[in-house]
Amino acid sequence: MGLLKKLALSKQKNNLISMLQDSVKDGMPLTEIVDAFEKMCQIPMEDDMILFETGTYKFTGEPLFYFSMTRQFPNGGEEFYQLHLDVMYSPNEENKAFKNSVWNEDIDEDIFKYIKESEAFKYASADKYLKIKIYMDET
Repeated sequence: MGLLKKLALSKQKNNLISMLQDSVKDGMPLTEIVDAFEKMCQIPMEDDMILFETGTYKFTGEPLFYFSMTRQFPNGGEEFYQLHLDVMYSPNEENKAFKNSVWNEDIDEDIFKYIKESEAFKYASADKYLKIKIYMDET
C-alpha cells in the first residue's frame, strides 16, 4: 500500500473514532447510542465488517455485562483496525442469559435491525448502564 493511501486510511480511522466520541455521551439512551454507531458505519470503508456481541466478561478484572458493537476494517497491511463501542452493565441473573456474537456477514438481515430486535437490546434498553467505552485497536 502506498504512503498516500496509508495516510488517507489513518485520517479516515481518526475521523471515525472522533465522530463516535462526539456523538455518544454518557447517560444517553441505548437506542441513541446504537443509532450513533449505525450512522458512523454509513461512512464507506473498504471491506468493513460489523460485530455485535453481548455477554458477561472480566476484561477489566471485574465481571461486567457487555453490550458491544465493533466495526472492523483493513489497516492497510495484513491486519485489521477494530473500532469498539462497549456499553457496560452490572452483571445479574437476568443479563447472564444474553451471550451472543454475530458478524453482519453471517446474517441475511441488516445488522442494526438484528441488534434493535434482539432480546439483549430490549433488556439493555430498559436497564441503566454503568459506563461506555469507545476505543480503537488492531488485530
